[in-house]
Amino acid sequence: MLKQQAVNKLAEIMHRKDMNPANAKNKSKVSARKEKDYRKLQQELTREKDKFDQHVAKLQRDLQDALQQLLDEQATRAKLAMEVDSKDAEIEQLKEKLAALTSETASQSSADAEDGENEQTLEGWLSVPFKQNIRRHGWKKQYVVVSSKKIIFYNSENDKQNTTDPVMILDLSKVFHVRSVTQGDVIRADAKDIPRIFQLLYAGEGEARRPGDLADQPPDSADNAGNTVQYKGHDLVSITYHIPTACEVCPRPLWHMFRPPHAYECRRCRMKVHAEHVSDGEGVAACKLHADRARELLLLAGAAAEQRRWVARLARRITRHGYRASQHDHHKLSPRDSMRSNLKAAYMNASQRSSTLPANASLPRQ
Repeated sequence: MLKQQAVNKLAEIMHRKDMNPANAKNKSKVSARKEKDYRKLQQELTREKDKFDQHVAKLQRDLQDALQQLLDEQATRAKLAMEVDSKDAEIEQLKEKLAALTSETASQSSADAEDGENEQTLEGWLSVPFKQNIRRHGWKKQYVVVSSKKIIFYNSENDKQNTTDPVMILDLSKVFHVRSVTQGDVIRADAKDIPRIFQLLYAGEGEARRPGDLADQPPDSADNAGNTVQYKGHDLVSITYHIPTACEVCPRPLWHMFRPPHAYECRRCRMKVHAEHVSDGEGVAACKLHADRARELLLLAGAAAEQRRWVARLARRITRHGYRASQHDHHKLSPRDSMRSNLKAAYMNASQRSSTLPANASLPRQ
């Protein structure tokens, strides 16, 4: 009985379709066809990846070219704006000379001279620091022209005559104040120079510098152990972290106990990123706190008396055209506008009251 069951089982196995050689041959053909299709699809995928990589590389090159063109256009625009400001100062100076030659303005200028000097252009030689450490790097002499709107710095008087190559221009409406300094303000300066030094404090947005002139960057942004990088408004400092720190662009750790990766931190918004994000230009957002920090500029006059003259005249000019005066003029209303606004407010109150209350609500009660 068991022998018969074994024979039947063997016969059943032998007659199964899986053991049919024809079926095995068909399966091998299907497998070969699928393998061929797979290789074909793999080749197409490789070609598409290559085409995509080439397209991405082309777009990156186009982006870099567009960014470079934008930087060139911005530099050209900044240079032209500085030339226009310089020409405006020259035109203003020529108008003053022309007005001084006429008899009508001569009497007017003599009347204005009672409260000090009039609105004539102030100019002369001053020195600015090369870098933050004045004792080590010294001063750089520049020719300064102060008009009613701008403070213009030239490398030489010849550049001033050309009026096409100013080194730096400060908007007078962004200047906060001018004052003499003490030894505590400039601890790295020589004590004998203190009576000749004075300080200008202004908003960063009021400063325009000649494009590409790295030697004339302000001390607070260009002298930080040589590791400062300007990128998208960030003031990035090279740094490494030995304690747990997260990158704000990618999930990779920004720290290591013994071999930390190269990183940058913004001195303004305190953003922390890997250095390759800045070098590759990927994922780094613009700085949210880059606008308009207050900056100071130290200036060295030729003598103490000259310093006092500069401070006095600049103080009068800043009082008339400086930051506080410009803000006051911006928010100030004329008497007619003030009366008009008061009448409008009274009319609006009356109309609102009449629309929400009965007609006799404003009458005095008996």
